[in-house]
Amino acid sequence: MNENRCCHCQRIFLPNPRIKNQRYCHRAECRRARRSHWQRQKMTTDPDYQNNQKEAWKTWSQQHLDYWKAYRSQHPQYVQDNRLKQGLRDRKRRLGLLAKMDSFSSFSFVQPGTYFLVPYLAKMDSFAQKIFLIPDSSTDWANLAKKDSIDRTTGFSYHSP
Repeated sequence: MNENRCCHCQRIFLPNPRIKNQRYCHRAECRRARRSHWQRQKMTTDPDYQNNQKEAWKTWSQQHLDYWKAYRSQHPQYVQDNRLKQGLRDRKRRLGLLAKMDSFSSFSFVQPGTYFLVPYLAKMDSFAQKIFLIPDSSTDWANLAKKDSIDRTTGFSYHSP
């Protein structure tokens, strides 16, 4: 009889002759891992199964409205850990909002020049960075040249109002 190695615990086991291509042994932990692996795969590949699971969870949560309230009252360490994790998620989300590339407006208060960039959250040294403003392609440079003195090579105005 052939011996197989379990995909979960890596132990050698004798496969059940009635189960073709058995990859997990008979231990409860390995059976649980096999089912968990199957469910993760099914959730990613089968949209009907995914919708059914979502509906089942929704139904269960409607039938057990105060489950999480009771759980939190019985597990204060969970509440404290979750509060810390939520703070980190909020900070990460705020940083994501700060770095949006499409939030640039056509009018800018930033003047071309050299600036020192200092990190807000990370512990790193500051570094010098030159900033050049890239003009909007819809700007009418001929009319703007009459109002301000413009460097024709860069298109930047050096006249302050």
